[in-house]
Amino acid sequence: MSYFAKPVCAAALTLMSAQMLSAETLSFTSSSPPDSPPSVVLKEWAEKLSKQTNGDLDIEFYWQQSLSKLGDNLDAVASGLADMGVVVPAYSRQKLPLAYLSSTATGSGDPWVISQAWRDTREKFPVIAEEEEAENVKFLAIESIGPVIFVGNKFYKSPDDFDNATMRLSSHYAFAAQNSGWSVNPARVQSPETYTSLEKGTITGATTYANQLYPYKLNEVTDYVTRIGLGQHSNMYYMNLDVWNELSDEHKKIIEDSLPALNEAFAKAEIEAADSVFDSVQSDEKYPMQIYELTEAEQAVWTEAMAPSYDANTGKAAEVNPRAIEVAQAYRDELNAIAEDVEAKGYPWN
Repeated sequence: MSYFAKPVCAAALTLMSAQMLSAETLSFTSSSPPDSPPSVVLKEWAEKLSKQTNGDLDIEFYWQQSLSKLGDNLDAVASGLADMGVVVPAYSRQKLPLAYLSSTATGSGDPWVISQAWRDTREKFPVIAEEEEAENVKFLAIESIGPVIFVGNKFYKSPDDFDNATMRLSSHYAFAAQNSGWSVNPARVQSPETYTSLEKGTITGATTYANQLYPYKLNEVTDYVTRIGLGQHSNMYYMNLDVWNELSDEHKKIIEDSLPALNEAFAKAEIEAADSVFDSVQSDEKYPMQIYELTEAEQAVWTEAMAPSYDANTGKAAEVNPRAIEVAQAYRDELNAIAEDVEAKGYPWN
């Protein structure tokens, strides 16, 4: 090796070492399979971040609860077991009572309306971010999986159609059943057990979501879908706050600048996926389903019965954080305003 080659090689090694030290792989815990609509969105987002940071930020995904159980994801991200992850506020309502208000029982179930309304509400109420910071997490995105649907051996145009059936009901509907005296017997059945319970006749119907029809093969054991079109369930995406604070200002800005597009992509993917599922399941060659969408008059009946459920959740959240009542009201106002805007102008990607 020549005299001049030695310092050149040393400099190259120093540069390579610096690049290796600056590169970081962030772990992401998810309950979804890698081919689900939100997972596809996340992978595309991760690829863009890696490209924009010249490979300094890479994300390694742990799908289908392979790193942590869905119900434990808040603790996993907060503790640093995972650097990022999806969190279901319903599983962490004592720690994130305000975030739990993002899931609703009435009003628009449109994923884009929900996304924009919640993010606008966050801007008006810094107390939501303060609640998250207290748990050592930073908000990245909200993903609404859309409104509840009923599957069963009939359509459910009103609560009178329950006819003393035994059904799997989501928490909002179970509360309404008890509060309103519906003629239905709520059964404690987890989502993955819905197929078996319907097949055995333990239940005759269930609340679920469009994105669960095919993964849980519910079209094989039920013939009818009722699209209620009210309320929805939201998931939050968080990052460990310590990891966030350790990022360079440049990398923070790149992530922050990517979040509006990430939130929009989540909503677009859920809307398009639901439309595709309903179109497909009606014409399924082996297990077709009949679909009924409620009229406005029929929705009004459900709304009257379901409204106390959200009010009850707001009251429980206020016991932990007194600001919950005003946050909930502002959020509902935002939902109504954005729903009207979407009705008039359409989606931002159209």
